[in-house]
Amino acid sequence: MARRLSAILCVTLTFGLVVGLCHWTYGFEAWTFEGRRQVQLKAGELHAQPVALRGSDGSVPRLWGEADNGSPAYLVDFVYTRCPSVCRALGSEYQQMQRDLLMRQGAEPSLGGVHLVSISFDVQHDEPTRLARYAADLRADPQHWTLAVPATHSDAGTLLRSLGVVVIPDGEGGFVHNGDIHLLDQRGRLRGLFDLDQWPQALEAAHRLAAARRAAPQ
Repeated sequence: MARRLSAILCVTLTFGLVVGLCHWTYGFEAWTFEGRRQVQLKAGELHAQPVALRGSDGSVPRLWGEADNGSPAYLVDFVYTRCPSVCRALGSEYQQMQRDLLMRQGAEPSLGGVHLVSISFDVQHDEPTRLARYAADLRADPQHWTLAVPATHSDAGTLLRSLGVVVIPDGEGGFVHNGDIHLLDQRGRLRGLFDLDQWPQALEAAHRLAAARRAAPQ
């Protein structure tokens, strides 16, 4: 009887493990966090939650949300100002995207609609004053590029989870995180994910999304 109960317990635990893995990996298709995000993206499951933000200029940015009053397309990255590697590369790429936006708008003002957003997840250190210095170093134009930090640790966690972004302390005061560029529409729906070196593709996808929105019946 004891052996039979043990066998039943083992079978039950194994079945539960298989079911859990099947659910988490979407039918054993995605075995990494990024693979899971790609599946969720295709299924339309990722939606940036509208949380309270503090801007580098002391403002309270109103970005995506339920109301149709934001920019048609946002290109969002997640950074922290003390980051010595990935964030510096992203900053350089965002500068290039900002130059492109300025040139396009100068040539044809009606081509607007793409907004750059860099959000720090380091709530403890990146208060607006520090972000302002960071924005100044990057020569960020607030008309085209918003730098902000969530108001609380809870807000930061909510936003990161809603987009499937993983941030892990590195044990030395910094963080391990990816350098993806997130394309969001004005309701905060994730419409595209781009690797660190794919900023030209991200920018073109954002322009297409903005153009489609401009062409849609109001």
